[in-house]
Amino acid sequence: MNNPKKPDLAQRAYRRKKIKDAALVLPLLGAFLLASPFITIFATDGYIFGLPLPFIYIFGVWLFLVIAARRMARLLSEP
Repeated sequence: MNNPKKPDLAQRAYRRKKIKDAALVLPLLGAFLLASPFITIFATDGYIFGLPLPFIYIFGVWLFLVIAARRMARLLSEP
């Protein structure tokens, strides 16, 4: 009985355009975060769980980019 209304075509098109724009910015954000100046910020003698801090930063950013790209791909594949 409680049927949630689907957004109209204009709202869906607007939402899809926002997701496409975010998908275009994601590689630029990744390149920006993985640029040498940012990695050198974390180039200290610190360790977390026995792993160097730059290692954790690089793979943390990589994991974030993979998860964000997967989420955007799923959102864009919805009708």
